[in-house]
Amino acid sequence: MILAVAHILVAFTALVMPWLGRHKYQKLQQQLTAGMQGARLRFYRVSVAQQSALVAIVLLLAQGAFLPWRALGLSPPDSWKATQVLLLTLTAAIGGSIILFHLTGDRFLRALLKMAGALIPSTAAERVWFAIVSLGAGASEELLFRGFLIWYLGFFLPHLPLLGLIVVSSLIFGICHLYQGGLGVAATALVGAVLAWMYVVSGSLLLPVTIHALLDLRILAIFTPQRMRSLERYRRQMTAAQATDSQLPLG
Repeated sequence: MILAVAHILVAFTALVMPWLGRHKYQKLQQQLTAGMQGARLRFYRVSVAQQSALVAIVLLLAQGAFLPWRALGLSPPDSWKATQVLLLTLTAAIGGSIILFHLTGDRFLRALLKMAGALIPSTAAERVWFAIVSLGAGASEELLFRGFLIWYLGFFLPHLPLLGLIVVSSLIFGICHLYQGGLGVAATALVGAVLAWMYVVSGSLLLPVTIHALLDLRILAIFTPQRMRSLERYRRQMTAAQATDSQLPLG
Protein backbone atom coordinates (compact mmCIF):
# COMPACT_ATOMS: atom_id res chain seq x y z
CA MET A 1 0.00 0.00 0.00
CA ILE A 2 2.77 2.44 0.95
CA LEU A 3 4.72 1.66 -2.20
CA ALA A 4 1.59 2.13 -4.30
CA VAL A 5 1.10 5.59 -2.80
CA ALA A 6 4.75 6.40 -3.51
CA HIS A 7 4.31 5.34 -7.16
CA ILE A 8 1.17 7.46 -7.44
CA LEU A 9 2.93 10.49 -5.95
CA VAL A 10 5.80 10.20 -8.44
CA ALA A 11 3.42 9.70 -11.36
CA PHE A 12 1.38 12.70 -10.25
CA THR A 13 4.53 14.81 -9.88
CA ALA A 14 5.96 13.90 -13.27
CA LEU A 15 2.82 13.62 -15.39
CA VAL A 16 0.06 15.70 -13.79
CA MET A 17 1.75 18.49 -11.84
CA PRO A 18 3.27 20.22 -14.90
CA TRP A 19 -0.08 20.50 -16.69
CA LEU A 20 -2.00 21.30 -13.53
CA GLY A 21 0.47 24.06 -12.70
CA ARG A 22 0.17 25.53 -16.18
CA HIS A 23 -3.62 25.41 -16.01
CA LYS A 24 -3.64 27.18 -12.63
CA TYR A 25 -1.25 29.83 -13.91
CA GLN A 26 -3.29 30.46 -17.05
CA LYS A 27 -6.43 30.69 -14.95
CA LEU A 28 -4.71 33.28 -12.75
CA GLN A 29 -3.74 35.25 -15.85
CA GLN A 30 -7.34 35.26 -17.02
CA GLN A 31 -8.61 36.35 -13.63
CA LEU A 32 -6.10 39.21 -13.47
CA THR A 33 -6.98 40.30 -16.99
CA ALA A 34 -10.68 40.23 -16.06
CA GLY A 35 -9.91 42.49 -13.08
CA MET A 36 -10.92 40.01 -10.39
CA GLN A 37 -10.02 41.48 -7.01
CA GLY A 38 -7.76 39.39 -4.78
CA ALA A 39 -6.98 36.79 -7.48
CA ARG A 40 -3.26 36.78 -6.78
CA LEU A 41 -3.77 36.60 -2.99
CA ARG A 42 -6.12 33.62 -3.41
CA PHE A 43 -3.55 31.93 -5.63
CA TYR A 44 -0.86 32.41 -2.98
CA ARG A 45 -3.07 31.07 -0.18
CA VAL A 46 -4.05 27.98 -2.16
CA SER A 47 -0.38 27.43 -2.98
CA VAL A 48 0.54 27.49 0.72
CA ALA A 49 -2.20 24.96 1.48
CA GLN A 50 -0.96 22.70 -1.31
CA GLN A 51 2.63 23.00 -0.07
CA SER A 52 1.54 21.98 3.41
CA ALA A 53 -0.39 19.00 2.04
CA LEU A 54 2.63 17.92 -0.01
CA VAL A 55 4.93 17.99 3.00
CA ALA A 56 2.39 16.00 5.04
CA ILE A 57 2.05 13.34 2.33
CA VAL A 58 5.80 12.83 1.98
CA LEU A 59 6.32 12.64 5.74
CA LEU A 60 3.45 10.19 6.17
CA LEU A 61 4.88 8.05 3.37
CA ALA A 62 8.27 8.06 5.05
CA GLN A 63 6.74 7.11 8.38
CA GLY A 64 4.65 4.37 6.82
CA ALA A 65 7.68 2.93 5.03
CA PHE A 66 9.79 3.20 8.21
CA LEU A 67 12.31 5.38 6.40
CA PRO A 68 14.89 7.11 8.59
CA TRP A 69 14.64 10.90 8.30
CA ARG A 70 18.16 10.95 6.91
CA ALA A 71 16.97 9.05 3.84
CA LEU A 72 15.00 12.18 2.91
CA GLY A 73 17.74 14.60 3.87
CA LEU A 74 16.02 15.57 7.12
CA SER A 75 19.20 15.54 9.19
CA PRO A 76 22.10 17.87 10.00
CA PRO A 77 24.68 18.32 7.22
CA ASP A 78 27.76 16.09 7.18
CA SER A 79 29.99 19.14 7.65
CA TRP A 80 28.70 22.33 9.24
CA LYS A 81 31.84 24.19 8.21
CA ALA A 82 31.54 23.28 4.52
CA THR A 83 27.82 24.04 4.59
CA GLN A 84 28.44 27.46 6.11
CA VAL A 85 31.06 28.28 3.47
CA LEU A 86 28.71 27.25 0.65
CA LEU A 87 25.81 29.13 2.23
CA LEU A 88 27.80 32.35 2.56
CA THR A 89 29.21 32.03 -0.97
CA LEU A 90 25.85 31.35 -2.59
CA THR A 91 24.07 34.02 -0.55
CA ALA A 92 26.66 36.52 -1.74
CA ALA A 93 26.09 35.35 -5.33
CA ILE A 94 22.33 35.82 -4.92
CA GLY A 95 22.94 39.32 -3.55
CA GLY A 96 25.18 40.06 -6.52
CA SER A 97 22.48 38.93 -8.94
CA ILE A 98 20.02 41.34 -7.30
CA ILE A 99 22.45 44.21 -7.82
CA LEU A 100 23.04 43.10 -11.41
CA PHE A 101 19.32 43.11 -12.16
CA HIS A 102 19.06 46.64 -10.81
CA LEU A 103 22.01 47.83 -12.91
CA THR A 104 20.99 46.29 -16.23
CA GLY A 105 17.73 48.17 -16.71
CA ASP A 106 14.38 46.66 -17.62
CA ARG A 107 15.40 44.21 -20.35
CA PHE A 108 16.07 41.23 -18.07
CA LEU A 109 13.20 42.18 -15.79
CA ARG A 110 10.82 42.07 -18.73
CA ALA A 111 12.12 38.60 -19.55
CA LEU A 112 11.26 37.49 -16.01
CA LEU A 113 7.82 39.07 -16.29
CA LYS A 114 7.25 37.21 -19.54
CA MET A 115 8.02 33.89 -17.85
CA ALA A 116 6.03 34.32 -14.62
CA GLY A 117 4.78 37.90 -14.42
CA ALA A 118 1.34 37.00 -13.07
CA LEU A 119 2.93 35.59 -9.90
CA ILE A 120 4.98 38.67 -9.00
CA PRO A 121 3.31 40.68 -6.21
CA SER A 122 2.29 44.33 -6.41
CA THR A 123 0.62 45.28 -3.13
CA ALA A 124 2.02 45.08 0.40
CA ALA A 125 -0.30 42.18 1.28
CA GLU A 126 0.73 40.30 -1.85
CA ARG A 127 4.40 40.78 -0.99
CA VAL A 128 3.84 39.27 2.47
CA TRP A 129 2.06 36.25 1.02
CA PHE A 130 4.64 35.88 -1.73
CA ALA A 131 7.31 35.66 0.99
CA ILE A 132 5.31 32.91 2.72
CA VAL A 133 4.92 31.03 -0.58
CA SER A 134 8.67 31.37 -1.21
CA LEU A 135 9.54 29.88 2.17
CA GLY A 136 6.99 27.11 1.62
CA ALA A 137 8.40 26.35 -1.82
CA GLY A 138 11.89 26.04 -0.40
CA ALA A 139 10.72 23.46 2.13
CA SER A 140 8.09 21.52 0.18
CA GLU A 141 9.78 21.37 -3.22
CA GLU A 142 13.16 20.38 -1.80
CA LEU A 143 11.53 17.67 0.29
CA LEU A 144 9.72 16.34 -2.79
CA PHE A 145 12.23 16.77 -5.62
CA ARG A 146 15.50 16.33 -3.77
CA GLY A 147 14.66 14.35 -0.64
CA PHE A 148 11.85 12.02 -1.72
CA LEU A 149 12.39 11.79 -5.47
CA ILE A 150 16.12 11.10 -5.29
CA TRP A 151 15.46 8.42 -2.65
CA TYR A 152 12.68 6.92 -4.81
CA LEU A 153 14.81 6.80 -7.96
CA GLY A 154 17.74 5.32 -6.05
CA PHE A 155 15.55 2.67 -4.45
CA PHE A 156 13.68 1.53 -7.57
CA LEU A 157 16.51 2.14 -10.04
CA PRO A 158 19.52 0.97 -8.01
CA HIS A 159 21.79 0.79 -11.06
CA LEU A 160 21.22 4.44 -11.94
CA PRO A 161 24.41 6.36 -11.07
CA LEU A 162 24.36 9.38 -8.80
CA LEU A 163 24.64 11.73 -11.77
CA GLY A 164 21.60 10.02 -13.28
CA LEU A 165 19.61 10.57 -10.09
CA ILE A 166 20.48 14.27 -10.19
CA VAL A 167 19.65 14.61 -13.89
CA VAL A 168 16.31 12.78 -13.77
CA SER A 169 15.06 14.52 -10.63
CA SER A 170 16.15 17.90 -12.01
CA LEU A 171 14.42 17.32 -15.35
CA ILE A 172 11.17 16.49 -13.55
CA PHE A 173 11.64 19.61 -11.42
CA GLY A 174 12.12 21.70 -14.56
CA ILE A 175 9.10 20.21 -16.34
CA CYS A 176 6.94 21.03 -13.32
CA HIS A 177 7.63 24.70 -14.18
CA LEU A 178 6.05 24.25 -17.61
CA TYR A 179 3.95 27.37 -17.09
CA GLN A 180 7.15 29.43 -17.43
CA GLY A 181 7.72 28.27 -20.99
CA GLY A 182 10.70 26.48 -22.50
CA LEU A 183 13.28 28.90 -21.14
CA GLY A 184 11.80 28.66 -17.65
CA VAL A 185 11.83 24.84 -17.79
CA ALA A 186 15.49 24.81 -18.82
CA ALA A 187 16.48 27.38 -16.20
CA THR A 188 14.68 25.65 -13.34
CA ALA A 189 16.06 22.26 -14.37
CA LEU A 190 19.56 23.73 -14.17
CA VAL A 191 18.80 25.29 -10.77
CA GLY A 192 17.38 21.94 -9.68
CA ALA A 193 20.63 20.20 -10.63
CA VAL A 194 22.62 22.68 -8.54
CA LEU A 195 20.27 22.22 -5.59
CA ALA A 196 20.54 18.44 -5.96
CA TRP A 197 24.33 18.74 -5.96
CA MET A 198 24.13 20.75 -2.73
CA TYR A 199 21.98 18.03 -1.21
CA VAL A 200 24.32 15.23 -2.25
CA VAL A 201 27.45 17.09 -1.12
CA SER A 202 26.07 18.16 2.25
CA GLY A 203 23.95 15.07 2.96
CA SER A 204 21.15 17.35 4.17
CA LEU A 205 18.28 19.40 2.76
CA LEU A 206 19.23 22.34 4.96
CA LEU A 207 21.42 24.03 2.35
CA PRO A 208 19.17 23.52 -0.71
CA VAL A 209 16.06 24.53 1.24
CA THR A 210 17.72 27.76 2.35
CA ILE A 211 19.12 28.63 -1.10
CA HIS A 212 15.84 27.74 -2.82
CA ALA A 213 13.90 30.03 -0.51
CA LEU A 214 16.43 32.85 -0.95
CA LEU A 215 16.24 32.53 -4.74
CA ASP A 216 12.47 32.94 -4.61
CA LEU A 217 12.60 35.73 -2.02
CA ARG A 218 15.06 37.50 -4.31
CA ILE A 219 12.08 38.49 -6.46
CA LEU A 220 10.95 40.87 -3.71
CA ALA A 221 14.33 42.63 -3.79
CA ILE A 222 14.43 42.75 -7.59
CA PHE A 223 10.84 43.85 -8.19
CA THR A 224 10.60 46.59 -5.60
CA PRO A 225 7.31 48.55 -5.40
CA GLN A 226 8.92 51.45 -7.27
CA ARG A 227 10.24 49.16 -10.01
CA MET A 228 6.90 47.42 -10.33
CA ARG A 229 5.11 50.73 -10.87
CA SER A 230 7.33 51.41 -13.85
CA LEU A 231 6.82 47.89 -15.22
CA GLU A 232 3.13 47.42 -14.39
CA ARG A 233 1.85 48.50 -17.79
CA TYR A 234 4.16 46.02 -19.53
CA ARG A 235 3.11 43.25 -17.14
CA ARG A 236 -0.59 43.91 -17.76
CA GLN A 237 -0.05 43.76 -21.51
CA MET A 238 1.97 40.56 -21.24
CA THR A 239 -0.51 38.89 -18.89
CA ALA A 240 -3.45 39.79 -21.12
CA ALA A 241 -1.69 38.51 -24.24
CA GLN A 242 -0.75 35.21 -22.60
CA ALA A 243 -4.22 34.79 -21.10
CA THR A 244 -5.75 35.26 -24.57
CA ASP A 245 -3.33 32.78 -26.12
CA SER A 246 -4.14 30.12 -23.54
CA GLN A 247 -7.84 30.09 -24.59
CA LEU A 248 -8.88 28.40 -21.37
CA PRO A 249 -12.34 29.00 -19.88
CA LEU A 250 -12.45 31.19 -16.79
CA GLY A 251 -14.00 29.49 -13.80
